[in-house]
Amino acid sequence: MSGGVVYRRWLRDRARSTLVWTVGVVLIVVASAAFYPSLSGASGGGLGSGGSAMSSLLGLSKGIDPGSPLGFLWISLYANIYPWMLMALGVALGVAAIAGDEETGALEYLLAKPVTRTTVAFARFAGAVTILLVVSVFSGLALVLSLPLFDLNQATTSTAADGSKVISPGATAIDIFNGTFSSFAVALGLAGVAFLIGAITGRKGVALGGASAFGIGGYVLYTLSNMTGSLKPLTWISPWRWYVDDAMAVYGLTWNVVLPFAGAVVGFLIGWWAFLRRDLQNP
Repeated sequence: MSGGVVYRRWLRDRARSTLVWTVGVVLIVVASAAFYPSLSGASGGGLGSGGSAMSSLLGLSKGIDPGSPLGFLWISLYANIYPWMLMALGVALGVAAIAGDEETGALEYLLAKPVTRTTVAFARFAGAVTILLVVSVFSGLALVLSLPLFDLNQATTSTAADGSKVISPGATAIDIFNGTFSSFAVALGLAGVAFLIGAITGRKGVALGGASAFGIGGYVLYTLSNMTGSLKPLTWISPWRWYVDDAMAVYGLTWNVVLPFAGAVVGFLIGWWAFLRRDLQNP
């Protein structure tokens, strides 16, 4: 049995859930964008006045104006809702690749056929990446098409604290690509963590809990580090450090976006190595 057969079968088995995820994320993205006309006059001053912790939670740590098109998209989607949705999908896919079927006994049945563990690991992780990419692409395209519908592509003018006029550009397809790509990167990195834990333990619950704890713990650690500088050295393990600080949906992609891709590759390779060298868990 070739890797292509395993890959296509895994995608086919998840066709319905992929459709549901895609439609769900698209609806949330479009619905969030639809709020812009009624909230475009909001000022970032009030939202950012709750201290550094509140500012980091809202994605305002760099003084981003939520009344501008890009600022609105950042705080309403890219700093909060959107990456969490993709991360949840990434964790689910990373867990399902090995641990999910191993716990039900389906993986043992598959490996009884003329197929190697290497083929299964590579094909299924490739399938996880494909599904995550499909959801990201369609949701990003939906947001691009929504820009003119809700005036998000129009420049806005606001008044700064010193009384001067500030012109904020409208959002473009490039901005949406930058935000979507960086969110996809974070989700892929977490999928690699889920795959790693699942491939080592063979336990769905352990993989799900461990990867979720890593993602949520990293977010909490980053938020707390904005209240106390003593935690700053520890935030290098959290993807939120570069994701929120760089705000790529607003300021453009930086080289930090390669970090979660590298983490996903390392997680997959170590997980694959461990999967080759252990016995399958009994259902």
